Amino acid sequence: MKKVFLLFFFFSAVTLMAQDAADTTKPWKVSGLTSLTMNQASFSNWSAGGENSISASALLKFYADYTKGNFSINNSANFKYGMIKNESESFKKNEDLIELNSQFNHKFSRNWSASGLISLNTQFTNGYNYPDDSTVISTFFAPAYLTIAPGLLYKPVEYFSILMSPVTMRGIFVMDQDLADIGAFGVNPADTLADGSRDKGTGKNSKIKVGAFVEFYFKKELKKDLAFESKLNLFYNYLKDDNIPDGTMPLDFNWQNFFNYSINKWFSANLFVHLAYMPGDVFIERTGIDGKDLKVSPNDKMQIKQTFGLGLAYNF
Repeated sequence: MKKVFLLFFFFSAVTLMAQDAADTTKPWKVSGLTSLTMNQASFSNWSAGGENSISASALLKFYADYTKGNFSINNSANFKYGMIKNESESFKKNEDLIELNSQFNHKFSRNWSASGLISLNTQFTNGYNYPDDSTVISTFFAPAYLTIAPGLLYKPVEYFSILMSPVTMRGIFVMDQDLADIGAFGVNPADTLADGSRDKGTGKNSKIKVGAFVEFYFKKELKKDLAFESKLNLFYNYLKDDNIPDGTMPLDFNWQNFFNYSINKWFSANLFVHLAYMPGDVFIERTGIDGKDLKVSPNDKMQIKQTFGLGLAYNF
């Protein structure tokens, strides 16, 4: 229950922060939204069966844009965290995201700009191999994805743009050494000793990729009170990656779609759909982080995540 209360504090804090930002950064165009959704189900002598449950999730989307002459900066931050508890289980998270983006642009014609994007993605807390809640499979900065993409921006209208970068650096960071030692998320694992065990501490904490990158971005109010934001990233890796099976194109695909319907100033409904295909990532199956029954294989399947929320919200 303490973790649910933390979501309330998170929602309150980001709302106050958003209000302060709007008051103190007048030269900037600041906007965003915060929301808190909760669901609860209870059953007693219900003939069809069922299990008591409670869930809650908090969301903050924040935008800060600055324009002066031909120079502009577009900043965005996305934070999501959610937890769920069934009666027979302990609390477990079902949402966890930290995403920070900064894009710098210098316009040299009506629709074109020299541009550079810096993007960082990670998470707040540990992820577990549920129903095993003792085996950590991810944590803060394990993984973290850093993208640095200099290139050209094509923006024919205010709500749509295409960023193209022929040479982009993408870094994968796994700062948890236990995870790095088993090669989590595509970093090079620890060396194998003569007895077949791993030489702990020798796993790499990072992996650098270089390739071509393109990002399609769309953000518009489709109708009154209904906003849609979509971001599609494609990254083609130039470097050899032993984690990608022979014959598989080294192309990362990441597509996020967010719909938000404002019922009024304090209530909204939102839908988030995320599709990802990252063949260089590694899928790990194990009973323990140091177990010998370790199975590591490329995660070459389409990953799909969809969430729907209805609850308290504040738009600014």
